[in-house]
Amino acid sequence: MHWTEISDRRVHGVVILDLRGYLTLSEEDTRLMPHVAALIDEGCRSLLLNLRHLAFIDSPGIGEIVGAYTRATRRGSRFALCEASPRIREVLQATSLDGVLETFDTEAEAIAAMTA
Repeated sequence: MHWTEISDRRVHGVVILDLRGYLTLSEEDTRLMPHVAALIDEGCRSLLLNLRHLAFIDSPGIGEIVGAYTRATRRGSRFALCEASPRIREVLQATSLDGVLETFDTEAEAIAAMTA
């Protein structure tokens, strides 16, 4: 089972992308960047990736997140992550992305910060 399900919802002007499954090297898993690009083109200015149900991520998966972050910030949108599992946090720390990407422990904290 190597797939990622992406669904989005809006809370107080923040678009929350819920990622489920595995963000790995797979043709099906290259959907994050186009999804983020479409949201930005629609005028979204605050994007939050909720990683609560993301079970695994590999290097290409990290690349997808970095690409989405780059696309969002270059277009003037705020981009953050929340609810990463300890395993996903380790990957973010190992790649030094925890110092680049805004991360929050909970979705509520992220929304509060992004709407302040």
